[in-house]
Amino acid sequence: MPRSVLVTGAASGIGAAVAARLARRAGTAVVLADRVDASDVAASLGARHRAVACDVTSVDDVARAVETAAAIGPIEAVVLCAGVAAVGPADEPDPATWERALRVNALGTMLCIRAAVPVMVRQGSGTIVAIASAAGRLTYVGEPAYVASKHAVVGFCDSVRKELVGTGVRMSILEPGFVDTPLTRGHPRFAERMGDLVPLQPDDVARTVEFVVDQPPHCSISEVLIRPTAQEL
Repeated sequence: MPRSVLVTGAASGIGAAVAARLARRAGTAVVLADRVDASDVAASLGARHRAVACDVTSVDDVARAVETAAAIGPIEAVVLCAGVAAVGPADEPDPATWERALRVNALGTMLCIRAAVPVMVRQGSGTIVAIASAAGRLTYVGEPAYVASKHAVVGFCDSVRKELVGTGVRMSILEPGFVDTPLTRGHPRFAERMGDLVPLQPDDVARTVEFVVDQPPHCSISEVLIRPTAQEL
C-alpha cells in the first residue's frame, strides 16, 4: 500500500517545493491542498499525485483533504505551509488584515492538526510539520499581527507535541527566516532585504522538511530555526 503525504499551501512557494521534494520518494503519493488550483503542480509531479481544493480556515475543506490522503494509504506526513502576510503597524486602519492573518496562519494550522491527529494516532505513526516563521520566536517592528499569528502557531504546536507523546506521532515546528517566495516578493520591503542578503530558497526549507520526516521513529526533531547566513534577525 502506498504512503500518503498531505501538503497545504501547495500551489506555490514553500508548499510547492515541499510537495515536489516529497513526491520523489518511492511509494509516496502527495496530496496538494490549496485554496487556489494546484492541479498543474500535481500533474507536473506525476500521475499518482493529486490536488484538492482546500481553504484551511474551513473545517469541511480540511476534513476532506485529510480524508483524501488517508484513502490513499497511511499518512506519513502532514506539512502545513499555507500562510498569508499582514504588513502594517499597531494602528493598522483595517483590522480585517489582522483577522485574515490570524485565521489563515494560526486557526488554519490548528484546524489542520485537529483533523490529522485522530487519523495519525489510530495508525500509530506519522509526522506533522508546521511551517511557522522566525517571526514566531522573535519580534520586530512593522507587522505585529503577522508576528502574533506565528507565535500562536509555535505555542499551539508545542502544546500538541506534548499531547502526542506516547502515540507514535511526531509534531515538528519549522521556523524559516527570509525565503524568496511569492509571499515575500509582495512585501513592501522585499527589494531592500534582497540587497542585504541572499535569501533562502523554497527548496532549502523543503530539504529541511524532508530531513525531519526521514528521522527514524524513535527520533523526533521538535523545532528547527533556519535563516539565511547573512540574516541577523
